Parts: sequence; C-alpha cells; structure tokens
Amino acid sequence: MKKYLSPILCLFAAMIWGFAFTAQKESAALSAFTVGAVRNIFACLFLLCIIPVFDKLKAKNSEKRKSFFTKYELIGGAICGIILTVASAFQQTGLGEGTDAGKAAFITALYVVIVPIISSLFGKRTSLQVWLSVALAAVGFYLLCIKGDFTLAPSDALVLVCALIFALHIIAIDRFSPLSDGIRMSCVQFGVGFILNSALALIIEGVPESAVLSEALPSLLYLGIFSSGIAYTLQIVAQKDTHPTAASIILSLESVFGVIGGAIFLGEAMSPREYLGCAVVLAAVLLSQIDVKALLKSARKSK
Repeated sequence: MKKYLSPILCLFAAMIWGFAFTAQKESAALSAFTVGAVRNIFACLFLLCIIPVFDKLKAKNSEKRKSFFTKYELIGGAICGIILTVASAFQQTGLGEGTDAGKAAFITALYVVIVPIISSLFGKRTSLQVWLSVALAAVGFYLLCIKGDFTLAPSDALVLVCALIFALHIIAIDRFSPLSDGIRMSCVQFGVGFILNSALALIIEGVPESAVLSEALPSLLYLGIFSSGIAYTLQIVAQKDTHPTAASIILSLESVFGVIGGAIFLGEAMSPREYLGCAVVLAAVLLSQIDVKALLKSARKSK
C-alpha cells in the first residue's frame, strides 16, 4: 500500500503548491519576507493543533513518546526551515531583478535534474528509467514555461541557485524523514522559517501596513495552512517511502497545476505549446512510476 500511497501524497502536495501561485499573486502587495513570516506562523500553529489529534490516533497501537520532539525532528526540521528560507530569498530576488515568472518556473523546476546528481553523491542509485523521466520532464518544462529564446542573465543565475537549494531540501527530507514523525518535523521547519523570515522582514522591509495585510489575509491563510502546513507535511511523510528523484519528478507537477490554476482562477489562456508541455511532464511522471521490469515479466508469463 505504501508503494502507491507515497506517490499519491506527492501528487496532492504538487496540486496544492500549483494552485498556490494564484494566492501568491493576490498577496503580491506584501514584501517577500513578510509573506514568508505570516505563512510560516500559520503553518506552525496549524500543525501544533493537529499533532495531539494524530497522537491520540496512534496511541492505541504504539508506545507513548518520551519527548514532544526528538533530536532528529528538531535537527531535520531546523535544517529544512533554513533551506526553505534561503531558497525563497534567492527565488524572490531573481524575480525582482528581472527574471520573468515563466522563465523562473522552468529554472526552478530544474531541481528534477539536480536531485539525482546530488543523490548519487550520497550513494543513492538512480535507474536509467528515472533518468529518462528526468530528461523528459526538463523538455516538458521548457515547452510549458519558456515563451521565447532562452539566455541566462545574472538574475536567472539567482533562480538557478534557488533550484539547487530546493534540491537540497528534498535530499534533507530524504535523510531525516525516515527517523522522524513527519508532522512534528514539518512543524519545526515552519517554526524556524517564521523566526528567520520575521527577523529579515523587520531588518529589511519594516512592519507592513495593517490594511494591506488584512486584504491579503485569505491568500495568506491558503499559503500558510494548505501550501505550507499541509503540502510540505505531505512531502515529508511521502518521502519516507519514495526515492528522492522519483518524488522530485512528481512534486515538480506544481508548475503544471500552476498553469491550470492560472487558467481557472485568473483567466489566463493556455497555448497549444503549454498544453503539449503539460502532456510531456505528465508522461515523465508516469514513466517514473511504472514498474517496467514487472510489466516485462508479466508479458513473458502471458506468452
């Protein structure tokens, strides 16, 4: 069951993140670190509320925990919180310096290529089938996100650093999630993210106007509870039983759902090229999940 549940959880996370692009646009009047601070505290409080509920559900079948947070949850959550904060800062700076949204989406999605490279350095083997899926996904994102010629400007390099850091986030989760309770680790992640974003917001951006904050509140609630609290927790839980490269391919579907969300909620039209890009990315995801060896074995038996 875990074999099928983990990809489904990654898919739900990607869907929530994709539709979050709409909420991000609607909260664009607020500065980046302010948005980060608010969404992180909403996520942290939400998870603190549901941890006791899940504890009660688990209590009948497991021993009582000796501490509220284990050292692996604290260390893993802190590392992931720092990584997320830094990645978001590079991405937002790149966008502010001139990289357009579509180009940024493509460059960020390149973490599907970076993850297997980093994983191999840590002894994680990646099959030829998954490497083909990675290459196919990269082509799909190019069709989906790049409208004109592709050149790398200085601002694009900042977004490329963001993609590298997001890849490190996936690797960090792969390292710590098997040793942790996913909800608790995620809660620590957002607690650390709130502290870092709040400090940077106060130092760099100052206190936001209450009227602007109030107007963006519905979007911030979605970003905090759903995009952060639920989606990132689903990612941590799912990666306990999923190869990091396979997980990154499914999670990268957020760009596809982002285009779909823009079409549904913001009235943004999709071109035939973008539809083709969506189809290619979907094909890459399916290829990464198909057990080719089992299918070939079954085909031989049926002959």
